[in-house]
Amino acid sequence: MNITLKLTLFKGKTYADGTHPIQLRYTIDRKVKRKGVYKCHLNDWDFKTDRVKSKVTNSAYINNFLSEKFAEAEKDLFALKKGEKKPDQIFQTKKALTLQEVFDTELLRLTDELKSGYYDKVKAIQKQIPDTGISINDINEVWFEKMIQFMYKLGNTGNTVKKKIKLMRGIVSRYAEKGVTKEMEAISVPTNKTIKLKLDRDDLLKLELLVLPDGDLTTAARDLFLMQIYLRGSRIGALLQAYSNQFEKGRYIAVNDQGKNNVDSNLIPKAQVIVDKYKDKHQRLFPFFNWAPDEKLTKFENQRKKIKHKEVCTTVVNKYLKVIAVMAGISKPLSSHIARHTFARMAIDKVSNPMKSMELLGHSSLIVHQNYLNDIKKDDELDRATEEIFS
Repeated sequence: MNITLKLTLFKGKTYADGTHPIQLRYTIDRKVKRKGVYKCHLNDWDFKTDRVKSKVTNSAYINNFLSEKFAEAEKDLFALKKGEKKPDQIFQTKKALTLQEVFDTELLRLTDELKSGYYDKVKAIQKQIPDTGISINDINEVWFEKMIQFMYKLGNTGNTVKKKIKLMRGIVSRYAEKGVTKEMEAISVPTNKTIKLKLDRDDLLKLELLVLPDGDLTTAARDLFLMQIYLRGSRIGALLQAYSNQFEKGRYIAVNDQGKNNVDSNLIPKAQVIVDKYKDKHQRLFPFFNWAPDEKLTKFENQRKKIKHKEVCTTVVNKYLKVIAVMAGISKPLSSHIARHTFARMAIDKVSNPMKSMELLGHSSLIVHQNYLNDIKKDDELDRATEEIFS
C-alpha cells in the first residue's frame, strides 16, 4: 500500500467569507482523499511551509493545531498500514447529499438567518430544475450546460439565466466536496445590456406641471416618483415604507432596513411641498404601503409577506406611472427605476468629482459607480446618434 500525506490549502473551494479550506490530503494507491481541518484566506497561507503566515492573528496557536492534526493523521495511516484500522474509520465516509437534500438544507439555513429574499430565489430555481435526485458531488460543467438549455426552453432571458447560474454556483460551492471547479466558473451566457432610461429636464418639467386631482392614487404615484428624484435618486422601496416622522425639520431620515442605498438627505423646497401634502394622512407618508406584521406568523414569514407587499406596491405605482406618462406627453415608458437614472444624469451634469457623485448615489465602490456612469453616458451618446440619423 503506497500512502502519502500532505497539509494543503484547497483553492478549489471558497467559503462565503472568502476563505479556503485547509485540508489533509491523503494519497492512497494514487487515490486522493481529503479531510478539512481549518480554513484561511489565500494571502494568509505560506505555500513553502504549508502553514499560515506569522502575520496572521493567533498564527502560533493555529499552526500548532495544524501540526497536531497532521501528527494524528500520520498515526492513523501507520495503523492503516499495519491493518489495525480500516479506511472508513479514518475518513468517516458520508453519503453525499442529493440536490434535493441540498435545497432542503439551504432553505432551512436561509429561514434561520431570516434571508427571505434569497429564500424565494432558491425556492424558484428548485421548481425549475427537473432532476433534483442527482448527487451534489456529481454536478459539473456538463450539468450546468444542460441546466442552461432547460432554462432557455422555459422562457428565461439571458440575463435571468446568468443570475441562476450564479445562484447554483453558490450552492455547489457551499455543499459539494470539490466546490466550484474552474470549468464551472468559466460557464457564461450572452446577455443584453439594459438601457438606463431617464428623463431630460423638459420631461421632468412636464411631470411637475401636470395637473392631477388631489387625493387620487395617480397623483400620489407622480409625487412619489418626483420624491425619488428629489431625494438623490432614492429607491422606491425606501419611500414606499417611509413614515411621516422620517421627514422632520427639513430632512429625510433614512432607516437602514427600508431599502438599499437609503441615506439621509436635505429636503429641497419642492420635496417639502410634497411632504406637507401627505404628512400624517396615511399609515406611511404615501398611501400605498399598508403592510403590518401578523402576530400569528413567525418573523421569517412576516418578512416574506412584507417583501411581497412591497413588490405589489411597486407594480401598482409603475402602472400609474405609465398612464401619467401618456397624460404628460412623455414618450418614455415611465417606471420608478427611471427616477434614479434621472437623478444620476443630473448629478453628472453638475458634479465633476466622481467621489462626490458616488456618495450622492450611494454606490458601494468607485468601480461600481464608474461603470454605472459610463452606461448612462453611453446611452446618451446613442440617443443623440439616433436623433441625428432621423433628423
